[in-house]
Amino acid sequence: MRTSKTFSSVFLSLITIFLTLSTTKPVNADSFFNFEGSGFGHGVGMSQIGAKAMALEGKTADEILKYYYTGVNVEPLADWFDVRVNIGSKLTTASIKLVSDVGSIVVNGIEILDKQSLATFRYTPGGITTTVTRNRAIIASLPAQSELIIEWTGTRFLDGPTAIVSFNNGKWSRYQFGRINLVVVGKSFEVTNTVRLKDEYLYGLSEVPSSWPIEVLKAQVIAARTYAISKAGIYRRSCDCDLIGSTKDQMFVGLSKINEPRFGQFWKAAVDATSVDEKTGYAITYKGEPINAYYSSSSGGQTESAFDAFGTAFDYLLPVADPVSLDPKANPRFNSWQRSINALVVAKAFGLLDVSKLEIIGKRIYATSLNGTKISLRLETFRSRTGLPSSTFRVLP
Repeated sequence: MRTSKTFSSVFLSLITIFLTLSTTKPVNADSFFNFEGSGFGHGVGMSQIGAKAMALEGKTADEILKYYYTGVNVEPLADWFDVRVNIGSKLTTASIKLVSDVGSIVVNGIEILDKQSLATFRYTPGGITTTVTRNRAIIASLPAQSELIIEWTGTRFLDGPTAIVSFNNGKWSRYQFGRINLVVVGKSFEVTNTVRLKDEYLYGLSEVPSSWPIEVLKAQVIAARTYAISKAGIYRRSCDCDLIGSTKDQMFVGLSKINEPRFGQFWKAAVDATSVDEKTGYAITYKGEPINAYYSSSSGGQTESAFDAFGTAFDYLLPVADPVSLDPKANPRFNSWQRSINALVVAKAFGLLDVSKLEIIGKRIYATSLNGTKISLRLETFRSRTGLPSSTFRVLP
């Protein structure tokens, strides 16, 4: 695909390799290392800010995806199956209630019929207990169990009027589709929402604003569908899930995405527009297989290769120019940024007791301790451990 004039011309002026930079600091609880950089996220694959700019220039979803993912195709893949999405991790208490005027909730055989009732779940060494109250009076309870199944009417799992439920895992979130499972893992419990990938899962993803141009919404849906397909069926015991409903995988927010005032309808329309039939939807493939469709908010002017970021090379995850990420108008929060990180946090990232000097060579950052020990990390690993916005940064003197 040909790049636009804006992309190709600005690309020539980008700094593509960071020079060696270092700083030496005394290390104590009040000592900080200062960083300056650009972009937000790991920078691998599609840049959402860059994709938006391309859509505004008239590029299609297909063109956007084939720009950011090298040598790929966009074609139908099966997406009709269920995925288990983690919506609450390491919990010791949670609760659920009915928020619609119709329908009911069933918790392991206990039926909740009204909005005044609340089911509360608590972890105990013997399992998860359930207490149902109405106006604070206990009306039902269940002994401790290792797993609980929560279903509500109007879903594929339970017939009846369409119910809307609100689940509290520390904050209240609304759900219409699927069913919820609570499973003891270790000394707490994990909560998952089982939903169909094709629509129920994709309707609940909140990765870009629904007000963005339709072609970037479609590109985002296709990337998100592909990411989910590549993860589906790879069960993770630690979260009792296929996918984590946060930025660790993809941000799943339940019903609130398509219920956004004014704009939620556009996200739903993008999901529907990229669905081919009852069994398949458009996804990104490389040599006939779904890719690892990584994406992030923005880059430092050029996307990262998967090898530089994660240590694993993929032919379709190569660096491409992304100059719009450096545009203050297009990316006002992260075209440039500065952060100060406590020296003890920096030392912990390297597994050291202290760090007296940091230096960046190529795509790695090297730390030297007071006793002379020297350890290096990938820039992306350091970013994720310290909370820096992106892996495109330099150490300030």
